[in-house]
Amino acid sequence: MKKLRELLKNEKGFTLVELLAVIVILGIIAAIAVPAIGGIIGDTKEDAHNANALSLLESARLAYASGEDVATITGSDGSGYTAEKLVNKGYLDVAPQNPETNSDYSSAYVVVVDSVDKVEYKVTLGSDISNKTKADLSGSNTDTDDTSSGSQESGEIVQN
Repeated sequence: MKKLRELLKNEKGFTLVELLAVIVILGIIAAIAVPAIGGIIGDTKEDAHNANALSLLESARLAYASGEDVATITGSDGSGYTAEKLVNKGYLDVAPQNPETNSDYSSAYVVVVDSVDKVEYKVTLGSDISNKTKADLSGSNTDTDDTSSGSQESGEIVQN
C-alpha cells in the first residue's frame, strides 16, 4: 500500500503552461512557414511556364532551321508553328502542359518574324505567356538569330 501511494504521489508530466508555450511556438513557426512555402510554390509555377515556353521556342527554332514550312497561326499576328505541328513533325515530344491545370494550354504557338538581318521568335502559351522572346523568358539577349554574320555565337543557331 505504501508503495502504491508513493507511485501516485510521484506523477510526472507537463504542466498546462508548458503545453501552451509549445503550442504558441508551433503557431509562430507555422505563421512564418506557410506564406514562405506559398511563395515558393508560386515561383515554381512561373518557372514551369517559362520552361514550357523556352522548350516550345527552341523547338520552333530547330524546325525553322531545318526548313520546315511556317503556317499562318489563327489568333496571332503572324506565321509560325503551333505546338501541335511541332509534336506531329517530331520537334517536340509532347505539347506543353499548363502546370496550374495539368492540361494543355488553350493556345500554344511560336510566331517567326524573319527580317533581312535577323529571325525573331515570339512564343505564346495561353493567357500565361504572350508574345515573349527568349530574352524575355530567360533574361538574356539571345532571342534572335543574326544572319548577317557567318559565325556561331554562344550556342545560337545562326542561319546563312
